[in-house]
Amino acid sequence: MIYIKKGKESESMTRYQLTIITKEVALHYYQSEDKLYRLFLDYHNAYKWARPVLEKQIRYVTEMFLYNTFIDTMRKDLRSIGFHEEIERGGYAFYSNTSHSKIYMQERCMIFEHNGSAKEEWEVFDCLKKISPYIFAVNIDKGAFGWLKPLKVFSVL
Repeated sequence: MIYIKKGKESESMTRYQLTIITKEVALHYYQSEDKLYRLFLDYHNAYKWARPVLEKQIRYVTEMFLYNTFIDTMRKDLRSIGFHEEIERGGYAFYSNTSHSKIYMQERCMIFEHNGSAKEEWEVFDCLKKISPYIFAVNIDKGAFGWLKPLKVFSVL
């Protein structure tokens, strides 16, 4: 599964889906990020029969999270801002010690359910953007999307 559907969380909970977009696709869609967002939105809203085709497209433009590499990188940083780690069925999860925020890592995406302060949200994003320069965040509920780390694209002219 590519996207975890909205569950029963509080009204103030914000949910981000974070994926690593392949370098070639990220550079190709630089300043056209709305097209990437539309792919995730279409998958989220698709009928059951259409999802396999959209999932193949998403798999083509995204990279897998390499658990061992990313967990080692994230563990120390997330602990320093008040998260603790738990191994769950199908992946890793990090829970905030102070808020009800959760980061759940799947094969091809991370889900960040945030219910804390804006400061905590930015601290988490700062930790996550160390993983890859091509992490794309999508918030379906708010229609928000973007790169965690601004892309550096150089002109050949």
